[in-house]
Amino acid sequence: MAEKKTTGMTRGVRGSTETNQDLADIEQRMMKVKRAFDMYFNGLEKVPPLVEYEQLKRAVRGMTGTGFATATLRFKVQSTIARFNQYRNLWDRQLKRFEDGTFKPGVGAAPGRSTENRIRGSGSRGPGARGDRSGDS
Repeated sequence: MAEKKTTGMTRGVRGSTETNQDLADIEQRMMKVKRAFDMYFNGLEKVPPLVEYEQLKRAVRGMTGTGFATATLRFKVQSTIARFNQYRNLWDRQLKRFEDGTFKPGVGAAPGRSTENRIRGSGSRGPGARGDRSGDS
């Protein structure tokens, strides 16, 4: 039998079990770093989790340069990398604002979650809400 030639495309293809384990590890570490950054930005921690963050960046970078056995696996890896990139942009932006002194915890939170809305209460209803009789005579 003729021997197969290995090209650059087939070298470094990762199997599904190894990659799924690595993805589970990266996702778990990502959530751990996310919680640590949340605690830091809310003032519960004094030091940002930069060591864990750098380790996570290295692990994600290691996933980018390899090929994958199936399209499903490639999709999982790419979506995990995309999610990490979103977190990375958020954390880097918040760290910069925190260092510049312009970061205010809680600013930009979802509407209805601030203390002002809780103090005002739920007595103000918009038009069309139950009990709104402005259209009746």
